[in-house]
Amino acid sequence: MSDLDALLRWYLVLTLVSIGLAPAIVWLGRGLGSLVYGLVRPLGLVMLTWLVWWPAAMLAVPFSRPILVFALLIAAVASWCLWFRSGLSGLKVHDWLAFELLWIVAFLGYAWFRSFNPDIINTEKPMEIALLSSVSRSGEVPAPDPWFAGSAINYYYFGFQSLATIVKLSGVPATIAFNLGLATLFASCATAAATIGGQIVRRFGLSRRSIVSAATLAPVLLLLAGNLETARRLIDDRQATVAAGWWDGVGWNASRIIVDNGVNQAGDAKDTINEFPAFSFVLGDLHPHVLTYPLLAAVLALALVIRRGTSGSDRARLAALGTLVGVLYASNSWDAPAGFLVVAVMLMLAWQGDWKHAAIDIATVAAGAVVGALPFLIQFDAPIGVPASGVPQWITAVPILGSLVSTFGVVSWRPSSVAELLMVHGLWIGIFTVFALVELCGNSVYRDGAARHRHIMMAGGALLFAVGFAWAPAVVLIGLPVGVAIWFAMRSSDAGTRALAALFAVGFTLALVPEFFYIQDPFADRMNTVFKLYFQAWLMLSVASAATLVVIVRKLEIPWRPGLGFVGTLAVVAALAYTPLSAHDWTNGFVEPRGLDGMEYVERANADEFATIMWLRDHAVSGDTLVESPGCSYDVINGLPMNRMSAFSGVPTTIGWSFHEYQWRRGEIEAIDSALNARITTANAMLSGEPVSTTMPRFLVLGHQELMADAQCPNVVPRDTTIIGALRDAGWTEAFSSGESRVFVQLDDSLALHGR
Repeated sequence: MSDLDALLRWYLVLTLVSIGLAPAIVWLGRGLGSLVYGLVRPLGLVMLTWLVWWPAAMLAVPFSRPILVFALLIAAVASWCLWFRSGLSGLKVHDWLAFELLWIVAFLGYAWFRSFNPDIINTEKPMEIALLSSVSRSGEVPAPDPWFAGSAINYYYFGFQSLATIVKLSGVPATIAFNLGLATLFASCATAAATIGGQIVRRFGLSRRSIVSAATLAPVLLLLAGNLETARRLIDDRQATVAAGWWDGVGWNASRIIVDNGVNQAGDAKDTINEFPAFSFVLGDLHPHVLTYPLLAAVLALALVIRRGTSGSDRARLAALGTLVGVLYASNSWDAPAGFLVVAVMLMLAWQGDWKHAAIDIATVAAGAVVGALPFLIQFDAPIGVPASGVPQWITAVPILGSLVSTFGVVSWRPSSVAELLMVHGLWIGIFTVFALVELCGNSVYRDGAARHRHIMMAGGALLFAVGFAWAPAVVLIGLPVGVAIWFAMRSSDAGTRALAALFAVGFTLALVPEFFYIQDPFADRMNTVFKLYFQAWLMLSVASAATLVVIVRKLEIPWRPGLGFVGTLAVVAALAYTPLSAHDWTNGFVEPRGLDGMEYVERANADEFATIMWLRDHAVSGDTLVESPGCSYDVINGLPMNRMSAFSGVPTTIGWSFHEYQWRRGEIEAIDSALNARITTANAMLSGEPVSTTMPRFLVLGHQELMADAQCPNVVPRDTTIIGALRDAGWTEAFSSGESRVFVQLDDSLALHGR
């Protein structure tokens, strides 16, 4: 399939889905006005997928093209019938087209960028294409785990399911869908961010021009800005920074600014992950934190116009919003608490101190979330927590406390330094500081309140600075903005200020939490917690900052505007320095476009392996499994990632990246190490023609990685072509061969005679 054909099919399917479900989205986003059209693309695909995913998981309805088409037709007819009954009120074609134009420009622009380096290789991209391939070729929900044959995926997979919806409807191969999916997410984030930025400014009652300005700046700060590390390096040594390349320069290293020391022992240094959207989209990371980003942004936008549940229609919207929060859990479990927190905060502000009714509405949202995520809640075993032996028995015996202690860890080493925090969060801290000063100077309510409580505030401030100096600087740099933002949200009578302050409060809180606590996961430190919470915080803080810049410029007296505009522009330019340099390095200077197929490089690296993957794609049917060399996470050998056959074909293998399976299944399988070692031993025995007691896979692959003489991965048993005789003696026969790459099946398999 050509790139143009794939792109047109992809866009047509997405457009039909968006148009079909647009009335339901407009109903859900009542209060956003014409800004609601920015959510049509981000939410349309999620809604259609959920309508089929839920019964597929609960009632075993096939997740197939006919069912998806049927669901789309029913949903579209129902949605538009309701719309026509309401008299098409509120339809503003020009505004809808404006958001559609923004989406198309972002989509095509990002697809063009990906065409210069579309390869699905390095980092966790082989894992991501493995999941997408499996979900796309399977009608089961959850789909088979591509690297743990015989078991379903035990990972947050709804984002992959959404892309599989387009794959099934359009017929676009998963390896092209990988890059078109990234373009879709990028464009959907842009329109959702525009909606959020515009709505915040709209709540201040500012002009349409100001709303458009915020709607334009919000996607820029969300998707194109980076942290301040690039600017720092350019100032320090511009020539060396530019010449460093992507992996050795700011491209990769801007995401590894915060380094923890003394985590397990003195002198032990561990990088945390402080990634941000521009990094992920340049890298091309189709990981759940990226897959769910447009949905999280849409939940945030809907929370800004949340209405009190005083009517049946409003309560229905709250339940529907809760369903989307539940889908967040199935898409990226880390995002659900953040989404729920934003919704809960906005409901409390809406009820203005009526805690009883606020609690009822929050419970409605929670109930919707449980219903929305129910299939995933039933199936998913969260791979978090420390073994029971790691916690004193008297603690584990205490209800709730035992679970909390085994799930959450306390940061016992000195956390982030001042310099690290300013590099990562400095832009947001600076913008909020200006916002706070403008509010304090312009509102006597704050000044009067500060005067009445000056002794308490002075004592609290002194304590904060003492803790910050002695242990955690974030208490001052981030904790102080959290407190001030909460104060503004609670005390202000202006709807815009309350919403803006609430966003800052939630965003800074997410950034503050991993300074003291982290989730107990396989890494046994706060690396992953920093990563996931910072990514969520970036969404809140970037769109809030975009709106703040517009609001401040409009609020200030004219003499202050030029100076503030200059300083603000300089700060934004410093943050924007990351993307052009990083993108230039990633694409090798935009020299040669290579298309959108992320597997095209496989053919260049090893044409025989490519031919084998394509043969497996064509001949494997539902329920088939294969055995290839057991893999090690992240390893790339002779230009191809380990477990390349299962990853690119979607046919499950006996065992793939073992450490990743350890991460996914440590909450499900008690003796996980033994289970993984047994599978590795079994896979190597089958590849060597030795007898095994387990059920044989349909396909046995013998390629370069299975015949390596010098293995980089300890899971691999080196062997040579003499092993072919042993395989034939064990009942295997060749069904396909291309050079040194072969596929074997059992003698009684239909492909033994007709597979060539």
